[in-house]
Amino acid sequence: MREFTRKTLTGIQIIFARLRFVAIFIIVALVVGYWDNIKNYYDKWTRPAVAPDSLVSAAAGDIEFYCPMHPEVVRSQPGQCPKCGMPLVKRNKGQAEQLPADVLARVTLTPKRKALAGIATTAVEYRTLVREIRSVAVLDYDETKLAHISARVPGRADDLFVQYTGQAVKRGDPVYSLYSPEVYTAQRDYLRARKQVNDLAHNSPEQAKMDATAFYNATLQKLVLWGVTQDQLDKLDDEFDRTGKIANNLTVTSPITGIVIKKSISAGDYIQVGAEPYTVADLSKLWLQLKLYERDVPLVQVGDPVDVMVEAFPNQVFTGGVTFKSFAVDPDTRTLDARVEVDNPDLRLRPGMFADAIVHVPMSVALAGATTRPAAIQPASAPASAPVSLSMTYHDALASYLEAQKLLSHDKADGVAELLQQSVNKLAMVKDLESVRGSYPRLADSVKAIKAQPIDKIREQFKEISAAMIDIGKAAGTPADDPMVRVFCCPMKKANWLQEGDATANPYYGSQMFDCGSAVESLPKAKPDIIPTRPHGAAPAGKLLSVPRSAVIDTGRNKIVYVESAPGIYDMHAVKLGPLASAHDQSEQSMDDWYPVISGLEEGDRVVTVGTFLVDAENRLNPPRADQQSSGGHP
Repeated sequence: MREFTRKTLTGIQIIFARLRFVAIFIIVALVVGYWDNIKNYYDKWTRPAVAPDSLVSAAAGDIEFYCPMHPEVVRSQPGQCPKCGMPLVKRNKGQAEQLPADVLARVTLTPKRKALAGIATTAVEYRTLVREIRSVAVLDYDETKLAHISARVPGRADDLFVQYTGQAVKRGDPVYSLYSPEVYTAQRDYLRARKQVNDLAHNSPEQAKMDATAFYNATLQKLVLWGVTQDQLDKLDDEFDRTGKIANNLTVTSPITGIVIKKSISAGDYIQVGAEPYTVADLSKLWLQLKLYERDVPLVQVGDPVDVMVEAFPNQVFTGGVTFKSFAVDPDTRTLDARVEVDNPDLRLRPGMFADAIVHVPMSVALAGATTRPAAIQPASAPASAPVSLSMTYHDALASYLEAQKLLSHDKADGVAELLQQSVNKLAMVKDLESVRGSYPRLADSVKAIKAQPIDKIREQFKEISAAMIDIGKAAGTPADDPMVRVFCCPMKKANWLQEGDATANPYYGSQMFDCGSAVESLPKAKPDIIPTRPHGAAPAGKLLSVPRSAVIDTGRNKIVYVESAPGIYDMHAVKLGPLASAHDQSEQSMDDWYPVISGLEEGDRVVTVGTFLVDAENRLNPPRADQQSSGGHP
């Protein structure tokens, strides 16, 4: 029994000895963990009741000390904040902290808390910003390059030269042959009138010349209105002169080079006036119909460059430019249609393909007038030269040619060579273009050959000069707002010339046969040049004050940033910003990470970019008192 009691007491003593070590360990841990609080309470309990002599004025009530982070902590003598341990700041007693007018709130962090939060700042600087607007789009036919081959006279389709949809054709290629009694009769009348004019003697009465010429012009004009081309008329004349026979069928040709996208005719079908047996589309250019959200509508302007990607060619970027913006928003999708012209020389892009489009918008131009400060001035660079317009160059050259044609029709030779040389000189700037390269040397050589020659020699060379000008005119076209320029044909000379208006003024015979000839076709109208609504040249020279995207907090009503006004002190500012954009400086990657600053920040301000929401959370958890807020209020 005694042995049991002794062992029990020994065990109890061992347990109490170990519990003492555990208690000591717990006490040490508590002291270490709560050392800051113990130190603050110790300072509070040991604070002297009477201030030292150096702080008599403060004790008298003139000065007090407060914590910038916890404004409710106010002491009559210096020390540390019992909550955060920061040194107290001196101020006049009763004086509330007044924030600047543009500061909504202020947050102060100790170096330790700043390091724990990982706060980092970035300077507000000027950068070249370009917004990349992404949109889905669909490729479609270029409506200006669609040709509906419609029937202008009734008849029977005997032969089909285009057998299936998708067949490629060139301009002037035969499409189908049409038998029509009306066409046969008109061809016969035309050839009879032509023979009558050619058989006229030079001493024939004036009335006979006028009647024969009027009859020829009427029959020729009838065939032209039915779509008979100059080449077909030439073949008809040659066949009749050689064999004396008249072709039974009229061959209808393709007006453009392209792909047949619609065929609604079979051999032997009867065609009525207005029917469209074939439709041809030129696919060398396509339209890209993209959708713009309302926020992007004012930013995108005609002329902005566009990158186009399609799933069929994932590693290739096609380029184009905005040529048109719709006038109305789609009520279903709330988007605005914009048209982009995309070059398709290899015909790899197909109408109906879906595409991803990126519109590049220079923000320094898009926000012109919106920002309160001008863009940073950059060294002036030479402006990009605008491309030469072939139609406008031909328009200038044609004016001199038409003056020469008028002089020849009135039997005048003086000044003709000089006027035609002006046409040659004006076309020299486009002589290397593929559409001009073949005709320009013929024109230049013929004009060179008429210098110091009599009017008869000039009229002989004028035939070749006119042929070259017609070929160039068909490739260049005339401006849309210019008067119609027509190709006239002289049956006696078997030569063509260009002239404005409908009244014939024959330059080959002048007053002898002034009215001989008729218009057989018109020069095409050139496609209107797209006039960019921005200055010419893609890259903007100006830079905009910009702030990183990570520095901005969007509250819904306002956008705010925190600016480091002093080490550890962060002021909340409300700012006005433009749309998100990419920095295109050489040293930076192109990423949507920057806002252009309209107002609220200045160059050199350091804004919080890492830990922004932690700073804002601290401000929300410990908001300033009402007497400390600026007149702007809290966001």
